Amino acid sequence: MEAPLNVPAAGPRVDTHLGKFSQACTVVLAALAFILSQPVIVLITAILLALSAIAPSVSPYRLLYRWVVLPLHLLRPRIVEDDPAPHRFAQGVGAVFLIASSIFLFLTQATVVGWTLDLIVFVLAALNLTVGFCAGCFVYYHLGRWGLMPRVRYQGGFHWRGV
Repeated sequence: MEAPLNVPAAGPRVDTHLGKFSQACTVVLAALAFILSQPVIVLITAILLALSAIAPSVSPYRLLYRWVVLPLHLLRPRIVEDDPAPHRFAQGVGAVFLIASSIFLFLTQATVVGWTLDLIVFVLAALNLTVGFCAGCFVYYHLGRWGLMPRVRYQGGFHWRGV
């Protein structure tokens, strides 16, 4: 989630439409996995989220957004001042939940636990997509307040942007 070159670098910047696109993709994939009862889709989604959290510059969601969505004018960038770290943290937490879900679905008989973890990611991504509340960002902010994570890099602490 980077800013174009013509935007002054007053603080960290995030493209909120890229975030919404990523959330929409996660919602669709998590729902498809559950509806079609396909654990492999859960694993693919876990890998996509892990890549997005670990290496955001080569995130599959970002690449699809940059090379397909933007050129087709399906969305336009919406750059806002925001710290990208809480969003990457949220993606990482989603990846961990989906990796755990994949382990339960592929390696145990506890498929109910596996699908529950998938649905938790679905619900939280859908909540962020529709209402604009990022539960992972909320947790990141509070962990920062308690000294367990770095503090956010913008003034004022946690703020709920809404949709």
